[in-house]
Amino acid sequence: MFTALRFSLFGLLTFTLAQAAVAADCAPVQKRGAEVFANECGVCHSVSKGMAGMMGPNLAGVVGRKSGSLEGFNYSQAMRSKNIDWQAENIEQLITQPQAYMPGTYMPYMGLASADDRQAVVCYLKEQH
Repeated sequence: MFTALRFSLFGLLTFTLAQAAVAADCAPVQKRGAEVFANECGVCHSVSKGMAGMMGPNLAGVVGRKSGSLEGFNYSQAMRSKNIDWQAENIEQLITQPQAYMPGTYMPYMGLASADDRQAVVCYLKEQH
């Protein structure tokens, strides 16, 4: 039993340290992420919890959410069928070239060319709960 508890505590500590490392990696680009989001994404998306009625779904809490699952939003069949949990890697792929990553998406955006800007937006989205 002691061994199981020790492994559980070790796992929790490892997870906490990994989360802290990710937060530290994102800290320098949070402001840039907010700016890029406002200029590139904010026309269609909001990150204000509970805000609806925009062209795109609300992205508050998007990291970890299943694709095409926000209640009350009319997603394309492509988005509903993708069946992924949004994480940094696949969000970055989507915003690089939405139509290439998800053919048939309703998202009319051409894509964000700068890898640094994409990373900043992903970091920004991670903090929007």
